[in-house]
Amino acid sequence: MHKVMIVDDEPMIRQGLQTLIEWERLGFEIAGTAANGKDAIEQHALLRPDLILIDIRMPVMDGLKAIEGIRQSDPDCRILILSGYADFNYAKQAIVHGVSGYVVKPIDEDELESYVERASQELGLRKDVGSGLSERNASLLREELLQGLAEGKAQLDFDIPSLFGSEASLAGSRLLLIELYSREHSLTMKAVAKKKLTELIEDRGLGWVFSTEPYIGLLLKNGPWLRGDMTPIRETLEETCGDRIRYTAVAGPPMKSLTQLPGASSEAKARLRRRFLLGSGKIYNSQASDENMAKTKREPLSIEELAQVLFYRVDLGNGHDVLQQVDEFAEELVRLDDSEQTLKSNWAQLLTLMLNKAAAFHPQLSLKDDLYMVTRLYLAHHYEEMLDELKTRLTDLTAKIGGTDSSGTMKRVTDFIERHYSEPLRLETLAELFNYNSGYLGKLFKSHTGESFNTYLDKVRIEQAIKLLREGHKVHQVAERVGYANVDYFHAKFKKYKGVSPSSFKSGAEK
Repeated sequence: MHKVMIVDDEPMIRQGLQTLIEWERLGFEIAGTAANGKDAIEQHALLRPDLILIDIRMPVMDGLKAIEGIRQSDPDCRILILSGYADFNYAKQAIVHGVSGYVVKPIDEDELESYVERASQELGLRKDVGSGLSERNASLLREELLQGLAEGKAQLDFDIPSLFGSEASLAGSRLLLIELYSREHSLTMKAVAKKKLTELIEDRGLGWVFSTEPYIGLLLKNGPWLRGDMTPIRETLEETCGDRIRYTAVAGPPMKSLTQLPGASSEAKARLRRRFLLGSGKIYNSQASDENMAKTKREPLSIEELAQVLFYRVDLGNGHDVLQQVDEFAEELVRLDDSEQTLKSNWAQLLTLMLNKAAAFHPQLSLKDDLYMVTRLYLAHHYEEMLDELKTRLTDLTAKIGGTDSSGTMKRVTDFIERHYSEPLRLETLAELFNYNSGYLGKLFKSHTGESFNTYLDKVRIEQAIKLLREGHKVHQVAERVGYANVDYFHAKFKKYKGVSPSSFKSGAEK
């Protein structure tokens, strides 16, 4: 039996955790409890538990300090944090001390049991190595090895063929590190995404998935990505993340063996630390050249001078010129200092100065809401994301100051869609054609039509499809003629908007 110790300052919780799950069935026995961090360190020295469940906020000594103290003498004990404070900062601190998980109170019985079951299997892994591994244990041991190598903490003292099939299967493999993030800041988001990613990657035989905080790692088998084609992996990541989770990923070079994984991991992590200058939803190479733009020959302008120039552009009322100016300044500020905090600070200073000038020259306008763009800067996860937000708001401000009439443009946009609905239209394409920022055009389009660009385009296509179906054309022909290359996708869209499949609609029309 493995030993578990429960640490919480509330007696009812200490008592409840002893009966919440079937500890013996999972291979554990309750070795003892503690009421605070200081007591936990003392009890750990006496009991030497294999697993500790510990709260964060406790009197005398909090959980994080207790974990730090325990780790000085015991680097192997599994530690699971329990806390009523869903604050990601705690999770990040806990990661430094190598905790196994973080469960938010009120505790979900199934979630806790899943963590404990995993801990039990991990603790029994090395006992199984000599007598052959089950598939479940091989998977856990493989992940433990990959995580240790990626973090520079493991040696290749495992039976590689039993974990990966053969040494040859690793030739040409590549490491991919993925940073996931969500505006919802869900503490379980990464675990859910990792589970789905494991199903998509390992079940398809593309490679193996593991954790290396704060990232998810993939060891990709030799495949098309060896020649630079990351399309299958990109599609898998998009399928995993959906609309709620975003990602940035960095791929290392092809490796001859696992001995190169620590170096590949170090390079990938170095580039991910410059994540702010990378884009969302993209896969980068770890050995790419510096993100800094080409050096300019002229002397850089000061922040005050940049603000003056930007104000002139806005005051003239030409949105296209404003967007070009933002792109130019974006490069210049990167050359001055490309750190995330400095870039955000410089842009905040520049915009504040520019808005103050605009308010002085146009006292009849209320620019209070426009100051919101300054605070929004600090929420951006990527530089390009921040610039898109700036462009949208500056274009809006330019229209407000310059009195630009957008109704004529919107009429031309909708007319263009009516003429070209069968082509692969994208909002970004229209934005480029009509000299708009895509984010701003999308908002303007919805304000004018009451619908998003994609919904409007779908409805135009479906109405055209109805005409063709009534004329007797076959469903697959109609799908292609109205712009849907995939018939199944056309079926789904048609049923979404009309409530029946195109085949059923066609049958009804023919009666």
